[in-house]
Amino acid sequence: MDRGRMNQNGVVQPLLTDLYQITMAYAYWKSGKTDDHAVFDLFFRTNPFHGEFTIFAGLDECLKFLDSFHYSDSDIEYLKQTLPEGTENEFFDYLGNLTAKDVTLYAIDEGTVAFPRVPIIKVEGPLIIVQLLETTLLTLVNYASLMATNAARYRMVAGKHVNLLEFGLRRAQGPDGGLSASKYSYIGGFDGTSNVLAGKLFNIPVKGTHAHAYITSFSGIGELKTRLLKHKTTGVTGDLLELAVQYRQALSQLLDVSMEESSEGELAAMVSYAIAFPDGFMALVDTYDVKSKNAKNNENLNVTTTTTTTTTTTIANTKIKPNNKMTTSKSLDVSQNDNKKHLSNGIHSSPPSQQPHHVNGNGLEEMHDANCDTFKNSHSNGNSNHKTGTRNGLRTSASTPSQPSCNLNTRNICKENNSQKPLNQSPSSLLPKYVVKSYRSGLLNFSAVALALNDLGYRAVGVRIDSGDLAYLSCLARETFERVGENFKVPWFSKLTIVASNDINEDTILSLNEQGHKIDCFGIGTHLVTCQRQPALGCVYKLVEINGQPRIKLSQDVEKVTMPGHKNAFRLYSADGHALIDLLQKVTEPPPAVGQKVLCRHPFQESKRAYVIPSHVESLYKIYWQNGKIVQPLPRLEQVRERVQMSLKTLRNDHKRTLNPTPYKVAVSDNLYNFIHDLWLQNAPIGELS
Repeated sequence: MDRGRMNQNGVVQPLLTDLYQITMAYAYWKSGKTDDHAVFDLFFRTNPFHGEFTIFAGLDECLKFLDSFHYSDSDIEYLKQTLPEGTENEFFDYLGNLTAKDVTLYAIDEGTVAFPRVPIIKVEGPLIIVQLLETTLLTLVNYASLMATNAARYRMVAGKHVNLLEFGLRRAQGPDGGLSASKYSYIGGFDGTSNVLAGKLFNIPVKGTHAHAYITSFSGIGELKTRLLKHKTTGVTGDLLELAVQYRQALSQLLDVSMEESSEGELAAMVSYAIAFPDGFMALVDTYDVKSKNAKNNENLNVTTTTTTTTTTTIANTKIKPNNKMTTSKSLDVSQNDNKKHLSNGIHSSPPSQQPHHVNGNGLEEMHDANCDTFKNSHSNGNSNHKTGTRNGLRTSASTPSQPSCNLNTRNICKENNSQKPLNQSPSSLLPKYVVKSYRSGLLNFSAVALALNDLGYRAVGVRIDSGDLAYLSCLARETFERVGENFKVPWFSKLTIVASNDINEDTILSLNEQGHKIDCFGIGTHLVTCQRQPALGCVYKLVEINGQPRIKLSQDVEKVTMPGHKNAFRLYSADGHALIDLLQKVTEPPPAVGQKVLCRHPFQESKRAYVIPSHVESLYKIYWQNGKIVQPLPRLEQVRERVQMSLKTLRNDHKRTLNPTPYKVAVSDNLYNFIHDLWLQNAPIGELS
């Protein structure tokens, strides 16, 4: 058993329950029902997130709970104080001797896709003990399955080649919610977590960079206590700061960003972090948002200016030696005083009267080109109905294919000057036309430090973007890395990792996909761990049989009518390997056979029925707990994670799409259908008219 399996949450104990479970247990005991034998079904009625599948998770925690089920002496003392006066002492003696040794638990495999009304767990045993298990089993399964399902949906929209990291601990519902989110997001398809304790407990890869606080804690290069770093292979000590400063001078010409527009404090922070982690250097690049002077002045003056760049082949293609002198030619003659006029805390900004563009909540100026056809809505299968508005500077409303759609919250500022293009336009073919000279201090400083590390034998990892228009900024970063890699003959530079975070949800990723983002990894927190689109799954635990007699719960709401009796469940597959239907039948019925016609009926609508000839039949239930012990080998967390993806592959794509997915069919056998309706008629009261 692996390290993750050995850990049990100390909070999960018999008292983690609702009071009425214990008061019912006393009433059962008082009524002489200690020998009654019952069967309960644990199931849900509706799939979450407007989808048509659910991932079952939490089974291992349920089994660990059964294994440790016992009321301690302190539990009994507390219950004596809590239950009403007059509760007989013999009942507390009975509780003190209770264990789960006489319970049998059936379940589908953890990590399997599940569907409404099909029990994911069946519990059989003495009435009092299986009643006492209800609340705890529900709390262990509800959030786990919801979380795994949410994570699996993020994995599907992000695609299999993009890494997903869970960053939600600080926003989770308490410490246990944070740990559970890390565990079950990993099961659902995420690649790692920022939660260090979850990494230790569950063997989940732990990932992280640094916060903006680290960047802003440095105000200048004079604060650096050390600037030296040994070469990775030769061991010769080099001055990382000096190399980075020299590279920054060259890059300022290549990227057309003046030295005054980049933050020295940010450079110092990055050098410091690179010295600490030379093999794992990844940096935040959005602490200070700047624009090149050319772009700023062109916009403020509303004129097109012809500029020249004097980046030479010598600068671009030659290794920089520590004492080489670099000069930067400025494209526009703007005085230093004018340049500093609107500096605040090292952040370059225009006064309100001179700001020609819409400014979003992150202080980022957004630009739009009416001709940016790259961002036309191309998402199919109805998945283009994203919520109207913006998030992270992204367009999140649906657009028709005939509408160019870069960004809803932007002015069409490029339209006016569309016929007057600057002569020194960037040669990038990867970015839409609205991506003009809006380079950032972070990209300049990061690239300088990364090139300096390269001279000392190390490879930087990449950058993280935590605000702004993520599609635009990721394209900007990727083009920057490609240009730097090409000009400085560093091929791996173009493959640097781009991580994006900042309140990302499913709709954000779908919108980014439409816009052709260049993001390699998403860090997702709030929307993932809190499951904001649906905060609860709604599993229920219903009595379906007692002492061999079926029980049914009737309701005016047909959705709440239970399916009585002890049942088996089978998944029937078509010839192409896709799951066709889940079939429930009485345990006394023979299982469906491959190649044999099976009548499948809707449990409550008489006219809905169909014959199915399965090419493969899967029995869904296994006995996991019997005679006081776990009777199945439990898979490791990684194996459950793999099962999730394998199980999802058995579903047709139309069942998994984000908009208007096709409902997956759940049916009952003809025998079970007649049994349900006969019992319904027997238990339904007959009205009287007068």
